[in-house]
Amino acid sequence: MKLILLSLISGVLTGLAFDFPWSAFLIWFSLIPFLQAISKSSFKQGFLAALSFGLAYNLTVVHWIAQVTFLGLFTLVVYLSLFSVIFFLAARWFLKKPLTIISLPCLWVITEFLKENIWIGFGWANLGYCQYNNLHLIQAADLGGVKLISFLIVLANVFIWETGNFLVQKEKLSREKSLIVKKVFLVILIFAAAFVYSFYRLDSLKETRSIKVSLVQPNIPQELKWQPPAASSIIDTLKVLGKATDKDSLVIFPEAAWPQVVKDGGMSDILDFVYDINRELLIGTLLEEKGKFYNAALLFRKDENGKLTIDSYRKVKLVPFGEYVPLRNFFSFISVLNVIGDISPGKDLSVFSHQDASFSTLICFEDVLPVYVSQLSGTNDFLVNITNDAWFGGNPQSRQHLAILAFRAVENRIPIVRSANTGISGWVSFKGQISIFRNQSREVFFSGVETFRVSVYNKRSLYFASGELLPLFCGIFLIGISIKDGLIREA
Repeated sequence: MKLILLSLISGVLTGLAFDFPWSAFLIWFSLIPFLQAISKSSFKQGFLAALSFGLAYNLTVVHWIAQVTFLGLFTLVVYLSLFSVIFFLAARWFLKKPLTIISLPCLWVITEFLKENIWIGFGWANLGYCQYNNLHLIQAADLGGVKLISFLIVLANVFIWETGNFLVQKEKLSREKSLIVKKVFLVILIFAAAFVYSFYRLDSLKETRSIKVSLVQPNIPQELKWQPPAASSIIDTLKVLGKATDKDSLVIFPEAAWPQVVKDGGMSDILDFVYDINRELLIGTLLEEKGKFYNAALLFRKDENGKLTIDSYRKVKLVPFGEYVPLRNFFSFISVLNVIGDISPGKDLSVFSHQDASFSTLICFEDVLPVYVSQLSGTNDFLVNITNDAWFGGNPQSRQHLAILAFRAVENRIPIVRSANTGISGWVSFKGQISIFRNQSREVFFSGVETFRVSVYNKRSLYFASGELLPLFCGIFLIGISIKDGLIREA
């Protein structure tokens, strides 16, 4: 029971690091009780401790899903908790081997990679995300992604945990003083390298030009969004806000901002809206084509001859259970959470143009997928994320979503603009610096328009070029440790 209690405390502290800006520091020691629990447990005790940690950790981070569905929250939290169990199962092996100060962080990185890429691919609570405000550390993400920051976090926790165990065991302390000194030196060296690199990158990265964008935050209540009687007043609100933007900017409306389904050959209403506003604009819509529905973004702009052109992007990476049901043939009795029904995925990675700049659009959940964002970064000057987080009650969900966006910008060294229905709207520079649209001290649940100058940087990062190499290196290290230990035992 004591071990489970330690794990629960550890899980709550770890989750709290994501919920408030002031609590991010907790992550640097919150894993210690969990590490102590699994190191002192039998298999059964460790399994229960790991499951308890995972449940407490993930529930504390994504509790806001209960605003939409209790069943969905329960299912997701249990699913994500299985990765804590996977970590425990492998950690039992590596806790008995040398260099746990490196092997356990490597193991955590691999676990986060699996969580991002198995089945629904939900890496929302990767440890590194809670450090998005720590500009003088996170620049190293352009080498190994957010999981490199997760590596550093676990490294710090393991170091404190192991050092504490040495200090309370006097015999072991006197016998292994040199080992402690080596670990102290190693940790200082690794963190010094990360901070020096971050300071260097912050100083060396310079913008090449800027793009003017106007963000529209309409703040349409979710319960009204798809009510036919409300469509007219919503469109009037969008018109008023749209006309308040700068005429020479790219005007960006959020995900599904248009309150009607746009059907084949039925674009007259939205075209009237575009002509009335008389601006180059990107707007989120639901498209119906040949009986299929798509979560889409439409770009309306005039070509060099003054003719209105329409470019489109259909969302490729859909939200499980929100836009489609995985394994639909087996779960025919489950309904998706949106009012439309099952959404179909798009196939093309569309590239839009604005003046002399190119950009692609990420719709809602797509910015959670680092590999997908890197795919889009190579051919573009900037990225645009349109989203509707009204479902989830504002912060901490909106701030957590912003943290993820910040890492995508740093990882690829590309600026990313966000327009959200209820907030947080703004943009993240290629350095991870965040400029958001506020109403006095409020970040969410207000309407308005804000214009930003988005700095463009035309060189991409090592992470962009090489992708997810860090989990591979971690896997090679763990295999090497296992082989070396086996050879030593045979000898």
